[in-house]
Amino acid sequence: AGVTISVLCLSTGNFDGLGDIRKREMENSCIQIGVTGEALQILDDPELQDGWQKWPSNHVADKVLIFLATHSASAVLTFDELGVSGHPNHISASEGVQEAWRRTEGADLAFELFMLRSVPMYRKYLGPISLLLQSERLSDAAAVSGNPIGCLKALSAHWSQLVWYRILFALFSHYGYANSFEKYGATSACSEMKKEK
Repeated sequence: AGVTISVLCLSTGNFDGLGDIRKREMENSCIQIGVTGEALQILDDPELQDGWQKWPSNHVADKVLIFLATHSASAVLTFDELGVSGHPNHISASEGVQEAWRRTEGADLAFELFMLRSVPMYRKYLGPISLLLQSERLSDAAAVSGNPIGCLKALSAHWSQLVWYRILFALFSHYGYANSFEKYGATSACSEMKKEK
């Protein structure tokens, strides 16, 4: 049986006044992975505008819970508490989803939460060499790819954001090759493996 994917995007990315363009780019990007129609929701909420400010975690949690109830989702993937790049919107997304998880713990709407692990700066730009460090073995879930061109192709759907440093990021970043997720909350396989070491 396959997995049904739904995407909640908390902002249109309108920081530079390109919100309408970036919304269409997100729709096109999601089409590539089979997410269309009501399975994709892009919010344009006054309290969740793109920029270098934090979002209220209770408001993010409210939006996430509404989305989860509508789509009967059983698992959520989001950023960890460092937000991968340290962007306040990414960190706020993580904090809001964690709050949503705490609100639903033990309830009918409970869901599994997996957070994308932020890697230290010294590992962030090692590209394929980072795969040799095998840190993905200490993850609850991982997505590994040896295809940076595929990563660039996916990024090309977001044409307005395809600037030189993002191209370099796709080719040389750890995230272009491997994404590790840790399960939030209950004891995870990852935390048990770390204890054994």
